Amino acid sequence: MTPPSAASPVPEPPHSTGAPTPTPRRIVCVTVGQAPRDDVVPDLLAQLRIAVETHELGVLDGLSDAEIAALAPRAGDLSLTTRLRDGREVVVSKQMIGERLEAICRGLDRNRYDLVVILTTGLFREFQSPCPMVNAQRAMEAAIDAIAVGGQTVGVIYPLARQLLEDGFASLSGCELKRAHADTHDAAALRRASEALSDCDMIVLNSVAYDEAARTIVATHSRKPVILARRMVAGAIRLLLDPGVAGAPLPPKTAKTESSAIDLRIARLTSRERQVVSLVAEGLSNKAIGRQLAISHRTVEIHRGRVMDKMEASSVGALIRMVLASQHAER
Repeated sequence: MTPPSAASPVPEPPHSTGAPTPTPRRIVCVTVGQAPRDDVVPDLLAQLRIAVETHELGVLDGLSDAEIAALAPRAGDLSLTTRLRDGREVVVSKQMIGERLEAICRGLDRNRYDLVVILTTGLFREFQSPCPMVNAQRAMEAAIDAIAVGGQTVGVIYPLARQLLEDGFASLSGCELKRAHADTHDAAALRRASEALSDCDMIVLNSVAYDEAARTIVATHSRKPVILARRMVAGAIRLLLDPGVAGAPLPPKTAKTESSAIDLRIARLTSRERQVVSLVAEGLSNKAIGRQLAISHRTVEIHRGRVMDKMEASSVGALIRMVLASQHAER
């Protein structure tokens, strides 16, 4: 390439302000199938408003078809459905996949990643990791538990028929659960499932493979609010990594929806308080939050108290319902 002459200075890149470019936040997305999950991750990133650098890992990466087949559910095992790199879907054992996922999480380098995102629902456990974590299933369980405060009936749609007979969400109390199943991309099956659950107060699409199109089908045919795992994950990432503008002035007063008012409260939280909100919304104890953020549980208690005051939340359940409203608001 010929260098520019003195008479032809190199133009400054368009829209440059001279301000330093923010350092991208580093996220590792871990799927129980094979990476990359180009059916999920791009959608999550599109919902963020921060610069991120993503890396993807899969529990089944590098395994042959025979090795993957050996991870199929055995008698008495619970099941997960996931996707391989070539687009094929496979059913695997929750127990065996959980052990492999635990090993991956424990082996991550805290200095390399700002956040770990577990891209699956169905694994009802806390995974140990040196990095802060978003656990989709844990967030879903905490959300349903918060909804149960009002004694509501919650419908849950699973990707597999066999999951209707398994004990998902069995640890929850105080709410009635109704179940249906529909393949993640089968519009007719989604319509049937939503109609079967139309007497519920809220419906949960219990897989990150369900997308906005699936949510729209279920919401349209059930006429009920629908919780989408992807929105919950994206909302948790924003809270954990987006510093926000604590103490920012309120915009001009207009007719606001409830979710808009909640967003204004969230915008006034400090970066650390936003992190605590996200982890409280996943149902973590103060000690567990402290481990993830590398702070003492006493410091967590202080931040948690300030969060409750700023969010004007009367209980943890109320706080979780606020986070849900923000994550599922129409943008």
